[in-house]
Amino acid sequence: MNNKKKMRQHLLIIFGCMMLQAIPYGMAQNISPLFVRYLHIDFNFNLADVGLIFTIGSISSSLISPFAGELYTRFSTKMVMVGAMIFASLGIYINAFATQLWMYFIANVIISVGCMVYSTLGIPYLMGTWFDEKTKPKALGLAFAGGSLGNFFLFPIFNSLLHKYALYSVAGLHKVYFLVATIGLISGLIILFVFIRSNVQQGNLKEEEKAIIQQNKNFKGIGARAVRQLPAFWLLASGMFFIGMNISAQSMQYANFFDAQALPVFVVGAAGSVFSVAGLIGNISGGFLFSKFGMFKATLIAFCLQLLSATSMLLLDITHWQVLAFTWAICYGLTVYIYMSGPAVFIQGLFGMRDSSEILGLFSIFFGAGFALGNVVYGTLVDHYGYLVAWSCVLIFIICGYMILSTMIYKLLQKNYAQQSAN
Repeated sequence: MNNKKKMRQHLLIIFGCMMLQAIPYGMAQNISPLFVRYLHIDFNFNLADVGLIFTIGSISSSLISPFAGELYTRFSTKMVMVGAMIFASLGIYINAFATQLWMYFIANVIISVGCMVYSTLGIPYLMGTWFDEKTKPKALGLAFAGGSLGNFFLFPIFNSLLHKYALYSVAGLHKVYFLVATIGLISGLIILFVFIRSNVQQGNLKEEEKAIIQQNKNFKGIGARAVRQLPAFWLLASGMFFIGMNISAQSMQYANFFDAQALPVFVVGAAGSVFSVAGLIGNISGGFLFSKFGMFKATLIAFCLQLLSATSMLLLDITHWQVLAFTWAICYGLTVYIYMSGPAVFIQGLFGMRDSSEILGLFSIFFGAGFALGNVVYGTLVDHYGYLVAWSCVLIFIICGYMILSTMIYKLLQKNYAQQSAN
């Protein structure tokens, strides 16, 4: 493949992954919080039960992710992503007919698992086969920026549709779910078949799949079995557990906290918009930070910014200065790369491409568990001790998580496992 053709293919892959995040993934995951109010109104589910729908989905996908990661070492990357896309859409279609809480539990497990396979595992694996170590973080940053980009048009569109059709109407809620599933499925399949392809030479499909399997076996890295035997890997993952607890509190609770501080509606809305813009910039710039400064320094930058964002919330509770809401939005938004493209960069950069999806899946369990637990811990602390204690604990999560994560990154980089071969 000549350089011009290779460049064109690289750009198509990046664009395709951005669109996957913007439309089908955005439909399946990013707009889910918009449905919370209508599930509560239409079915009289209490808010705790509705929150449990998403928690169960998150935990289930995290537990399945190490096994799902093996699919990419056995089958065509593109076909695995197509299958996962259809699977996730099936879950959204179940929502379009669900009437009981347990049905929504099952649907969200299916959605979360499907999205995890084609997005969380699939996109990093695909990027790892197409890009080298220097350009891969930039490509991942651009790809995952698609989610933030999609939010700009998906949120207002579906917020309006839900208000028009789903307010006090189960049939209207089901209609919106059906629309989400259909648009997500059709757009996802078009994107996958038009823009996404496995990084092998064209040829007979059976031979192509054989080539992919052989290529995956020949990737550099010490492999999943050897990684599981490294204490440093488990410490690295435990650092991400604490970071997940922090991210859960900052991502999911900021609007409730702002309301509790009696901030004007326009301030809350403006802070949310600033957060969206900062998140888009953070995803794109994060890839360049990883490429320019390396994993260790990029992680320290995220540490400093998230420390500032959580401190802003703590001070907001004390001073009630509205400007601190925007300080939070900017500082936190700029760090989204640490949990969007970061995990894939860490795993592939520290341990190599060999079995990287399987290792990433195992690593994701810790982040997913931290994210699920963080929401509960934060809410419990607020109920019993108030926001001052809750945000103080978030600061502790940040310090513990980043100290462990950055220390392990520094030590593992010295080992150079990514360039070694499995025994």
